[in-house]
Amino acid sequence: MILGKQSRRRFFKHLMSLSAFGAASVMFFRRRGKTVDLGIGAEEACAMINPEYATTADHHEMKIEYFGMSCFLITSGNGTRIITDPFFTDKQVLHPQLGKEPADIVTVSCGNYAHCYVYAVGGMPYVYRIKAPTELMGVKLRGVSTRHLEMKEIGPTRPDENVVMCLEVDGIRICHLGALGHVLSDGQVKEIGTVDILMLPVGGVSTVPLADCDQVCSQLNPKVIIPMHYRSERCVFPSWATLGDFLKGRKNVIDSRGLPERYFSRSTLPTETQILWLGYPT
Repeated sequence: MILGKQSRRRFFKHLMSLSAFGAASVMFFRRRGKTVDLGIGAEEACAMINPEYATTADHHEMKIEYFGMSCFLITSGNGTRIITDPFFTDKQVLHPQLGKEPADIVTVSCGNYAHCYVYAVGGMPYVYRIKAPTELMGVKLRGVSTRHLEMKEIGPTRPDENVVMCLEVDGIRICHLGALGHVLSDGQVKEIGTVDILMLPVGGVSTVPLADCDQVCSQLNPKVIIPMHYRSERCVFPSWATLGDFLKGRKNVIDSRGLPERYFSRSTLPTETQILWLGYPT
């Protein structure tokens, strides 16, 4: 069928209006129907500017990638993508920005920009910064209330609440300590429960002192420890401890700096605690 000039205009105008309506409807239902109540506005929780992202995975095991600071990308076997503690880069945090790395879920441990810069994340993820047990896309989440120390590095923050994030992904129990600033109480250890993989801040400033890291590890007795939040050539706070300071004299250290990612399954978790040294994007 050949359309005249006016007919073609009406046709494309109608097509564009339908497309706009469809896009608006998708965003409406994503925001109104699937956003966890965080006590913050929907725009803060879900206004990610790139809604087009893929959640498919070629591998059937859980994958963990480290982006620096306290930020990890955890991808479940079914492709659900979880980003922890997205950070803001500045003159002292030289890790590459996330660059709208897409996610389905974002966890936030505290209100400092080193841990809560959700605007660096792409897609239209749920932002989880509460403590109530929740299950999203096959991932179980819950938070345990702790405290962080004074933070002066990125946006000064007084001592305040830090939420330890407990996730269960593909049957593997992950504990992300966020900006934990102290040894855990018996009650907090009980709330956290069994831990397979522990994401532990080891910089010793703004977070748990380096001398107390061993006690925190003993309290939780994980199968795998992944250090995070430490001084390096890409995180140049002079008062922070380096990863080498934490690793000094330790056994069972797995150096995976040459690998961009590591895969995990329940059947391959070690029987004796290992420390996994993950590299990060350059």
